[in-house]
Amino acid sequence: LKLKNKMENKLTHEDSLKLITGMISTAKGNVRQSDFHMILWGWVVMIVSFSHFMLMKYQVIAHPELVWFLMFPTLVVSLYVGFKLGRQEKVKTHLDTIYMWVLLAFIITMSLMLYYIGHTWQIISPMVLILAGYATFLSGTIIKYKPMIFGGISFWIWSLIAFSVGPYYGLLITSASILTGYLI
Repeated sequence: LKLKNKMENKLTHEDSLKLITGMISTAKGNVRQSDFHMILWGWVVMIVSFSHFMLMKYQVIAHPELVWFLMFPTLVVSLYVGFKLGRQEKVKTHLDTIYMWVLLAFIITMSLMLYYIGHTWQIISPMVLILAGYATFLSGTIIKYKPMIFGGISFWIWSLIAFSVGPYYGLLITSASILTGYLI
């Protein structure tokens, strides 16, 4: 009787494919619901990076890098909306969990990297773009979402350009990369 129940519970090849396809579709839907975060962070990073460049170029203030502290209120808004959206999700798939861990690993890695290389700000822009490319490409690959895959690749390309133009224009490259990596 136990053997018969085990055999009845086995999925056919077609059922397995349908189940996996359904999980990926659900995860894509859940990820697209959180597009808010990519758009929010994309606009804020683009504006702050461009503002840093302009403040530095025109020497408006002694410490133009302080404009990056605008990221903290953005973090508060992002966390609030994230918790709110998380409660509204009806289905949480394994792919959602993987996606969440990829983003958490990105945030931890980015934070550590900025802490360790913060004093050598000349390479911050290219390094951030490399990590953004990694997280965006991997996330897009996991959920099979081509715009994210292409966005990740564009971050990597922009990081090469940022390395070659130096830190001053790297801020402009960061702004441009956000357009192609997150917003378009």
